[in-house]
Amino acid sequence: MTVTVNFSGYEGPVTCGPEETLLRAGLRAGLALPYECASGGCGSCRAQLVDGEVKNLWPDAAGLSERDRRRGNRILMCQSIPTANCTVKAPILDGPTVSREAVPERVTSRLLGREALTPDTALFTLDFSSPIDFLPGQFMLLESPDGVRRAYSMAHPADGAGSTTVEFIIRAKPGGAASSWLFEKVQVGEEILVEGPYGRAYAQPGSERPAVCIAGGTGLAPILAITEELLVENRARRVDLYIGARMAGDIVLLDRLARLNELGARVAVSVEDPDLAGNEPSGWDVFDDSRVGRVIDHVAEDWTDLSEHDIYLAGPAGMVDAALRALVRERGASADRLFFDRFIA
Repeated sequence: MTVTVNFSGYEGPVTCGPEETLLRAGLRAGLALPYECASGGCGSCRAQLVDGEVKNLWPDAAGLSERDRRRGNRILMCQSIPTANCTVKAPILDGPTVSREAVPERVTSRLLGREALTPDTALFTLDFSSPIDFLPGQFMLLESPDGVRRAYSMAHPADGAGSTTVEFIIRAKPGGAASSWLFEKVQVGEEILVEGPYGRAYAQPGSERPAVCIAGGTGLAPILAITEELLVENRARRVDLYIGARMAGDIVLLDRLARLNELGARVAVSVEDPDLAGNEPSGWDVFDDSRVGRVIDHVAEDWTDLSEHDIYLAGPAGMVDAALRALVRERGASADRLFFDRFIA
């Protein structure tokens, strides 16, 4: 069934296909709708359902507050599939064009490989039937058979040579519906439904400004992709790459970090507790700039003024929020040159 959606402030209806969310339908129509995680956790795509009916994919999504639920007509566009013609009141963003972004699509992939990086983290390789277009730093939604969708970032830029494989760094969350399925149930060769690409914290083309790239945890995936793109686009550009983790063994893919170092990035690695039991050392201190402590503290130590820098940031929500406060308030980072991706648990 195809239904019609009217977005307040936008001339002309938007068609919404079967099992298509309001967010994807709006993006497909060219609307610059607000969103961040696209998986129900952040609340950035919150909107008002003026009339009509929708199917809620995640009734308990963290992105809706109790107050929103009491109102009864507040929805998350990323979790809402219209079941009848409807009208939605949602902000449509002004500002830079999003014309570079590929329209999110629902496609089928196959699990090609699952390589353990730590006891709870693995590098997943998916194979698609045709090349996938995405921007460095974007993410996709991987969907389990029971309809649970979770966002995971690509760990490399798109391959312009026509490769059909895409890699993701995924951490297993105890009791997590999606990650438990990915780690314990899906087998190599089996199909995985994927929707994307999504995300606006991607490498910005054409900038000559120096860049600071900061990753915490599995935020390494989009930051690897962004850093590689920046270096390949302009080898003369200064790029400082900061990687942070709680334990030494959580610093992974050292060969890729070394390659970025060879391409010209200054690589700085921070471990909060290198002696913490339960994880074998990874050789994290192989880089010249290897320190003990929080990665954001080390960024603040290195820079007194970041007002002329592009800053890319990805990691757990708490780490990203703390970094944003520190960099903007204390180091003069410009809000319109901050590109960040909060990983919502």
